Amino acid sequence: MPNNQISLGNPFGLNIALPKKTLEDVQKAAQKELENITVNPVLDYLEENDKVFSGQVAREIKKYQAQIYSLGQVMRDESPHSTFNVNI
Repeated sequence: MPNNQISLGNPFGLNIALPKKTLEDVQKAAQKELENITVNPVLDYLEENDKVFSGQVAREIKKYQAQIYSLGQVMRDESPHSTFNVNI
């Protein structure tokens, strides 16, 4: 048997010899697909939601809450206070 082939023994009485390059190509393709299935979705999720994990979103929410409170305070201070006239 040539050096560039691997024998799988005699499965079911057949002599099967696969070239090493074929096995290496299959192994590389399988590793790549396994990585695409398991690692890439997790990395994509982390990259997509980086602002959440870094705290940037929380800072933006606090900033907007402060703006809303300030605007509400200004509006409450500027609104005329209604008085009830009890004179008859």
